[in-house]
Amino acid sequence: MTTDEDFLGLLPGTGDGRFHFTVQNHLARLDGRLYGGTAIAVSIATAEAVSDRTALWMTTQFIATAPANEEISVHAEVLAPGRRTNQVRVTGTNAAGDIMFASLGATGRYKDHGLAGTFERPPTVSSPEDSERWSSPFVGMARNAGITAKFPEQLWELGFNAALDFREPTIVAHPDPGPGRMCVWVRRRDRVAITPAIAAYLADMVPLSVAHACGVMAGGISLDNSIRIGAFEETEWVLVDLRPHLAVGDYGHGSAHIWSESGTLLATASQSASMLRFDPADLPWAE
Repeated sequence: MTTDEDFLGLLPGTGDGRFHFTVQNHLARLDGRLYGGTAIAVSIATAEAVSDRTALWMTTQFIATAPANEEISVHAEVLAPGRRTNQVRVTGTNAAGDIMFASLGATGRYKDHGLAGTFERPPTVSSPEDSERWSSPFVGMARNAGITAKFPEQLWELGFNAALDFREPTIVAHPDPGPGRMCVWVRRRDRVAITPAIAAYLADMVPLSVAHACGVMAGGISLDNSIRIGAFEETEWVLVDLRPHLAVGDYGHGSAHIWSESGTLLATASQSASMLRFDPADLPWAE
């Protein structure tokens, strides 16, 4: 699966800007239903395909989910074609015509000598090779509550876990220290370099940092996923630098900076989610 289209299972449909894909295991959540990260990744890939330009930003409203093996139809439209920048819209629907997700974004062509600069600083962390395999954030939350838990190996083959390899680095220094800061090295298991679409796919992790900041065990249902994209360089591993912003009334908001192995800021993502709290003692793998 060397291209975004391969990874996402995107196939051409009938008519301009029409595509379709099936909710396969690696495009799903742990419960087998359509994953929010897949929706924004599909939106980026199809927007780039119809405009023949690089994605600049994309925001995806996750309206509904779909079960395993459901076919999702995708319509990508260039709403405003420009000489350099295109404004685009992408909509995903199920077989019944119900909207699963709706996206807005832009694609464009960079100027060779245009303005350039990075105004954020990366955390100082251990390298992927010197970092431990991530044992699942839920295990860490359970341990913080004084409950022993071991994440079953078979769960690493469910949903998006099946496509990704995670490492938990030691954070030596963080430029923006505060509650809930989390850093995770992530790569594709097939070791194909990360693209903007796949960066958006794996950045759907902000609710974990919101839960960590609040000191509770919780997950989140995506309301939106957004990403703003810089100039990508080839990198196998990316560091997902999670920074929660606030939580109110069981809604959580935060951001994630995506850094290459060399410390280049590739993209900055953000997310809002409906938070779902649960008792760590209710985990089926709690001991």
